[in-house]
Amino acid sequence: MAVSRNSIENSIQHSVLLAPYTTFHIGGPAAYFIQPESIQQFGSALEWALERKHPYFVLGGGANILVHDRGFEGLVIHTEKLAHISVEKPRIHAGCGLSVNRLVDTATEHSLSGLEFAAGLPGSVGGALFMNARAYEGEFSTIVSSVQALKIRGTSVHPVMLKARDLHFSYKQSIFQSREYYVYSVELMLVRGIKQKIRTACEQIRQRRRDAGQFVFPNAGCIFKNNYDVGKPTGQIIDELGLKGTRIGDAEVYPAHGNFIVNRGNATAKDVYKLILLMESRREKQLGIRIEREISLVGPWEKP
Repeated sequence: MAVSRNSIENSIQHSVLLAPYTTFHIGGPAAYFIQPESIQQFGSALEWALERKHPYFVLGGGANILVHDRGFEGLVIHTEKLAHISVEKPRIHAGCGLSVNRLVDTATEHSLSGLEFAAGLPGSVGGALFMNARAYEGEFSTIVSSVQALKIRGTSVHPVMLKARDLHFSYKQSIFQSREYYVYSVELMLVRGIKQKIRTACEQIRQRRRDAGQFVFPNAGCIFKNNYDVGKPTGQIIDELGLKGTRIGDAEVYPAHGNFIVNRGNATAKDVYKLILLMESRREKQLGIRIEREISLVGPWEKP
């Protein structure tokens, strides 16, 4: 990528605490940390880590992750400054670091429908594509037209354009989970609508989230994916196991939503992880059900 090595070296910070950049408000320091401001700098940061064989992690809005208390011994690429957005009705072009909520609000202001399901979702556009984020019977795969991405080839990084059909979207899955491609920006195809109707629908969904207590305590969203073969959502399964309200330190299985763990104030990553293992163990022993984690572990985690 066309950014000088000196420029990258000068832009990298050292020992940056990650807790403020996560929705859990948990996590130790990153050994190296950068906030790229262009696709060239994003790619050069990836190359910097690859050439040095440093581990690296691309951090967006900080949802759906649990950062180890000891942090991350590599380069964290934080996309906050890649938050550009433009509208060419009925399309919206958005950078990977843009918050999902700002994306939803921009679509609303331009009377564009199709993003109402995402109102109130935490995190960034890049993270939403990574997870094919879904809620209230909608998901990002249905509105993505194309993605400008960075592709890793050995220790080199190259910009590529991907069409929707190339993204291998399925339930909370995408090609980006292969860690071969990283989202830089996305083009969304929406539908012209009536502004007040769109705004009302968004507010109703945000109210449902407030009523469910999703914004009261720091959390990372759902800990586990739903397994639709089971016939009931994971939150209900955890509720039926009697785990709601279970606490380890300041981490708690949220009484208002069994698939959430919340930080009651001073929870550590270790506290949260112990709760995750407890939930998994109880579910498998009592029900014989295995359900995939939705949350990603970042840092020097050891297998239990």
